[in-house]
Amino acid sequence: MLLVGLPLAVAARPTIEELKARSVLDDYESNVLHGYDIVMDTPRHAPRYSGNRLSCTNCHLAGGTTPDGLPLNVAGLYPRWRAKNGVRNGIGLRIRECFLYSHNGVMPPADAPEVLAVAAYINYLSEGEVIGKPPKHWGVPTLTGTNQDPNPAMGEMVYRRACVSCHAADGSGVGSAPPLWGPASYSAGAGMNNVQKAAGFIWANMPLGAGRSLTQQEALDVAAYLHLQGRPVDPRDGRLRKLAERFVHWLGGLTGRR
Repeated sequence: MLLVGLPLAVAARPTIEELKARSVLDDYESNVLHGYDIVMDTPRHAPRYSGNRLSCTNCHLAGGTTPDGLPLNVAGLYPRWRAKNGVRNGIGLRIRECFLYSHNGVMPPADAPEVLAVAAYINYLSEGEVIGKPPKHWGVPTLTGTNQDPNPAMGEMVYRRACVSCHAADGSGVGSAPPLWGPASYSAGAGMNNVQKAAGFIWANMPLGAGRSLTQQEALDVAAYLHLQGRPVDPRDGRLRKLAERFVHWLGGLTGRR
C-alpha cells in the first residue's frame, strides 16, 4: 500500500567502481563507463578526435567531480546560449567543441560514440541536480581580491616557484601533469586561454592538492604569463593556418626540432 505524503526511496547512484564490477551492463551504463574512460584518458580512448596530450580530467579535475574545478555535473544547464559560437548549445555541441579547442583536435559528428559516451557520463554525474539551477561550486571562482592588473613578469616568477616541479620550465608537463603551452597543449581558442577563467582555476586548485595557497593576484599573474606562451592557433583563425601549423609540427617531428 502506498502511503500518500511519504517520499519514495531513491536508489543511490552506483559508483564507477560498482559499475565496473558488474558482469552485465545496460546501454546507458556501458556509455557511462566509456565516457568516464574518455574523460580520464582522452588520447587513449578518443584518439581519432584528440589532437594533443591533454585529457578532459586535466581541466575537469578528478573526472569532473571537484568543486570549483570545472565539475561536470552540469547537464541540467543545457541547452544554453554560448557567446563563443553565438548559438544555443546542447550538451553534445559543447562536448564536440571541447575536442576542437581544448584538445586541439577534430570536431566529432553529433552522433559519434565518443560524444554520446561523454554525454552519458555527464548525465550520470548530474543525477540529483535541479534542472536549470547551477550546481554548487560549478565552473571556477570569479576572483575579486585582486587590486592590480595582471602582471606576466610576476607570473613567471610565481610559475618558477610553484609550478615548475609539475609542469616543467618549458611548460611541457612532467609525468601525468599536462603541458601548459606548446604544440601538445590546448589551443588559443580554448576556454583555459581566458586569463580570468584560468586565474580562478589556478587559485582554487593549484598547485594540485594545495589550492588557495597562492594569492588571487599571484593566480592572476600566472594566468597572464601562461596566456603569452606559444600554443596551437585558434581553429577560428582559418583552416589554412591550422593546416600550416600541423605541417610545421609534423616537419619538426621528423627533424627533431620543435
